[in-house]
Amino acid sequence: MQVVVTPTAAPALYYQVGVFALIRSKDTYLTVTPHLPLLPGAVQLPGLLLGSASGAGLAELGLRRALLSQVGLAVGALTLAASFAVRLPEGDSRLSLVFGSDYVSGILNPSSEVRGAEWQTVEGLRRRGAPEWMFSAIHEYEAVGAGPEAPAELRVRRAPRLPLLGRRDRNSDKD
Repeated sequence: MQVVVTPTAAPALYYQVGVFALIRSKDTYLTVTPHLPLLPGAVQLPGLLLGSASGAGLAELGLRRALLSQVGLAVGALTLAASFAVRLPEGDSRLSLVFGSDYVSGILNPSSEVRGAEWQTVEGLRRRGAPEWMFSAIHEYEAVGAGPEAPAELRVRRAPRLPLLGRRDRNSDKD
């Protein structure tokens, strides 16, 4: 008699990609109160979880549609401001991408997809217990993808340009 041992495959782990928007209007940022939080921390951003194959602009297109659907807003250019991975309690993984953008048009009108939405100042986000990753994303967006509307405490002062090897060039002060 021959015994055949069939190896049992471990259950495949699932992964998701979360795409979220850090939307700025003047000196405030949009937050939402979802039915189920999708991001770590007490303060949430509008967005969605992608579960399909990637393609050219899939994340950005899905995020624009989610913003219109969830809060009724249109935004400008989307700039990747942060990304982080999270291991979920069931062992699955989620990669979250946070895109920064400026408000362009629409009236804030939360749909039934979220429980509420409101604009928050940076100080208001701190009082509400926003996680550090959110402040890092705001800082990155203000430094890379945003213009002069940035709140003073988040504006980045650029260091003077240094030539190769870090030595100050005599002509660099003339730039």
